[in-house]
Amino acid sequence: MITTRYEGSLLVVRQPDHGDQTGLFAAAWGNEDVPALAEHQRAATLAARHHDDGWAVWERRPSLDPATRQPTQFHKVGPIEHIPAYRAGVDRAAHGDPWAGLLVSMHAAGLYNGRYGTFRLPELADQSLTAHEQALVAEFLAELDQLQRDLLGAVRGHPTPAPAFDDPVVRQHYLLLQVWDRLSLQFAFRHGADGTIAPLPGAGGGRGVLTCRSVGAFALALDPYPFATENAVFPVAGQLVPDRPYLDPEDFLATLASAPALQLDCRVQRTGTAG
Repeated sequence: MITTRYEGSLLVVRQPDHGDQTGLFAAAWGNEDVPALAEHQRAATLAARHHDDGWAVWERRPSLDPATRQPTQFHKVGPIEHIPAYRAGVDRAAHGDPWAGLLVSMHAAGLYNGRYGTFRLPELADQSLTAHEQALVAEFLAELDQLQRDLLGAVRGHPTPAPAFDDPVVRQHYLLLQVWDRLSLQFAFRHGADGTIAPLPGAGGGRGVLTCRSVGAFALALDPYPFATENAVFPVAGQLVPDRPYLDPEDFLATLASAPALQLDCRVQRTGTAG
């Protein structure tokens, strides 16, 4: 659940809705400047759409931040709550498609290993875990590592003793999933603010940077522009609820249930062009 202040209210974007937008990015990805995926495109799009579905379990009864009495921000939810929910999402993805499951499981692992050493949310800079939480994370990462080897072996048709991230195709797909995920967060969490997203995987294993420049509310100029359609619009669903303390999760959920649906039309364009 992604919550931000917007127009005097609290904007709530559920994680599966964030996933839907991420999947739209994946489906539209690729042009003469930024190469489209050469293989497993459907499965990668499926992974993008469902990469955060595990959060839906947590969102059934979200914990409240004691300081705000509002739902705990996604990057503050601890492993004790997060891992069981995310495990359910990984299992669902793995049973649906092995390649999608591989990418979703790697996304889950990346939340605890700095996205395989490529990126860490600034909001996590001061995060610290107890010894018990560290043990839970270590167990989860070991479990995911074995699952990834099994899923990649199923796709390749032979055992793969090396970590999945060592496979160049897997690595490209995983890094693209992170780009799509972070681009959606640039809208849902940052409302179209300036930013950079890296690494942006390119042809031949190269890595670049996707530069995001705000050109209005929920509107970004992208360099390089990565989509097949110019001046594209990628909607994300949300709801507006009162920006107030809530008595308990049930109070928040009842308020959310009666809040009207809101569609945020997130716009992208090439740098240097009019919207």
